[in-house]
Amino acid sequence: MPSLYIDVSKGMGGDMFLAGLAGLGLDLEPLSSIMSGLLRSIEAERIERAHLAGLRLKICELSPQPLRHLPDILKIIDKLDVSAAVKTKSAAAFQRLAGIEAEAHGTTVDKIHFHEVGAADTIVDVVGAFWGLETLGIGRVECSPLPWFSGSVECSHGRLPLPAPATLALMRGKPVRPTGLEGELLTPTGALILDQCADAFTQGPQGAITRHSLSFGQREGPGMRMILFEPEIEAERETVWVLESNIDHLTGEELGDCFERLFSAGSLDVIHLPGMMKKNRPGGLLQAICLPKDLDRVEEEFFRSTLTLGIRRSPVERRTLPRAGTEMNSPLGAIKAKQCLFKEKEYSSPEFEAIRELAAKTGRSPVELRRLLMREDSGE
Repeated sequence: MPSLYIDVSKGMGGDMFLAGLAGLGLDLEPLSSIMSGLLRSIEAERIERAHLAGLRLKICELSPQPLRHLPDILKIIDKLDVSAAVKTKSAAAFQRLAGIEAEAHGTTVDKIHFHEVGAADTIVDVVGAFWGLETLGIGRVECSPLPWFSGSVECSHGRLPLPAPATLALMRGKPVRPTGLEGELLTPTGALILDQCADAFTQGPQGAITRHSLSFGQREGPGMRMILFEPEIEAERETVWVLESNIDHLTGEELGDCFERLFSAGSLDVIHLPGMMKKNRPGGLLQAICLPKDLDRVEEEFFRSTLTLGIRRSPVERRTLPRAGTEMNSPLGAIKAKQCLFKEKEYSSPEFEAIRELAAKTGRSPVELRRLLMREDSGE
């Protein structure tokens, strides 16, 4: 499964991300059809700046866009003909932005109305980013350190300092390098996409480069480079955060709801280890693991969902095997599976959701299908 490296040292807007994916081979025609209720067309036009050729996104809207609140945007996303995963990630991105806007303006999420970011082109940029990554089969996204810039920008809230408040909030917890430049190098939409898509911030790609692209924004300025590469086939090292707390005050229903909320906030894994607490109370250790980019959000949800008085947290190194999505053959047809590589040997196992869908279609139980697939995979 290919990985993507994004060089944002010269800046990035949401439209540049989608144009960059087009330069890597993404066909925008299906996305134009998906977004037909919002606009006439989406295309990537080839232009030249500073003697360099690249792509710039061109969006033709149907009409002037209305002022939208978060529920309006979520309804639009829910009706789009995209996968459930793209809908979930897109909705989470706008919910994240709503929370940041509420914090910046001292209000609540339900009172936030989007101005520039509620326009059709922004919805296209955000949804298109997740759709494009899924369509190209990109498994991991890495990004260069973010550029620091200064100046001011005129928007619906008036003249604001740069980075804009929403952009600055989305830059929290990420590596930043000063540029000494004035002007908006990183837009709120661009920062939002990186916040939601980037798995790591690194100095450059490590592996075999297969394709690259250069994309430009609507304003004059240098472009953004994207590099598609095949990572080195070895266990990857990365840092994850472990959050944990001893819990003895939640009911079973509340604990189950807490699991769902922690996963929705970005946890990689959540576990509850039962034990005896002080005063012989039954309780246990609640633990959540997340990536550094999701730490603030997961920790906030941990406190909100448990009202625990304290959380222990620590960074740990994690090594992961290269993995990819694949298909397994069976007497009932191909079925989605996950594949990993260890010591130059591939191991595959069917995705449970795919087994469950096939079970509903065939009338068999998931257990029957799993054993059938295991026999098929072993050649019995």
